[in-house]
Amino acid sequence: MKKKLLAVTLLGLLSASLLPGAAALAAEAPTVIRFGMATVGKGGVPYAPDNTSELAHQRQTIEEELKADGIKVEWHYFKGAGPAVNEALANKQLDFSMQGDLPAVVGKAGGLNTKLIAADRLLNSTYLVVPADSPARSLADLQGKKVSLFKGTNLHLVILRALKREGFRDRDFRLVNMDTATASAALASKDIDGGWFGPEAFQFQDKGIGRIIYDSRAVDASLTRQAHVLVDGDFEQKHPEIVQKVANGLVKAAAWAAADANREEALKLWANSGTPVEALRQVQAGQSFLRNYSPRIDAFFIERYRTTVKESKELGLIRNDVDVAQWVEPKYVERAIEQAGLQALWPVYDADNRVGSR
Repeated sequence: MKKKLLAVTLLGLLSASLLPGAAALAAEAPTVIRFGMATVGKGGVPYAPDNTSELAHQRQTIEEELKADGIKVEWHYFKGAGPAVNEALANKQLDFSMQGDLPAVVGKAGGLNTKLIAADRLLNSTYLVVPADSPARSLADLQGKKVSLFKGTNLHLVILRALKREGFRDRDFRLVNMDTATASAALASKDIDGGWFGPEAFQFQDKGIGRIIYDSRAVDASLTRQAHVLVDGDFEQKHPEIVQKVANGLVKAAAWAAADANREEALKLWANSGTPVEALRQVQAGQSFLRNYSPRIDAFFIERYRTTVKESKELGLIRNDVDVAQWVEPKYVERAIEQAGLQALWPVYDADNRVGSR
């Protein structure tokens, strides 16, 4: 009896000594995760026009994965795009984010602790638009003219690449920094002679406001921009099981979009951003949903980010190197693909964007 009482007493003391730690661990489990989107819809509506994360948002595939854990998802959209997301990450205001390649590289080179866990939108084009009645037909026609771009976003580096390819320097134009909404208004009022845009370029063309004179993807696949989903490094270390469930939700959204039967519905969901379905359909013309929305971090993805690091350094956009091989963490997406039995859905591409092996 005495031995039994002693054992109970010791167990009670041991439990009491462990309780504060156990309580602290329990307190660390979040009830909400904060997911950033480096974009915003027309008029500030909380929707995006062209990425897997937006489909996951509207179809609530991540919420469904986290439902049993009682974890909710807050979606935050940033008018200031990638640079604004970097600021939020630096201030520990986000756990995950969809972001473009250049701003993420700038953030990582500046010391942000992040991990890239999934590809989001690949081979995205950038379009140079001039007013509909402009006599300009090429880049050469805009030399010395006022042209807008959104500095610090993933369009920025593509624009500089395109100028270099065509034999120009940025100082050959009067480049002015404008966010998308400001540049759209400036193009409509002809306060600028041209502007670089994403998918909204087709909307200007359809409305008779503007005319596309340069499509970077049509010129060369290397003149495209990539997007991804990243996670705060501290969050990933503390909650890998939550990161896995977020990856599961992203993979489910990408798999849904990959089905031909769902393409029109995907366009309608993206159109909630204010970009019309017809404009989005033109963006997708001749493109493969299966390829462009593959969540895999393969050799192509890694090579494009290495190139972004290299070119950003050469152009003085960053000072420090970024080890892309250490920055990416593909295990979550690969596990999600395997668990869903989708290994054959998305081929693995080599560095030259050809179907190959890892």
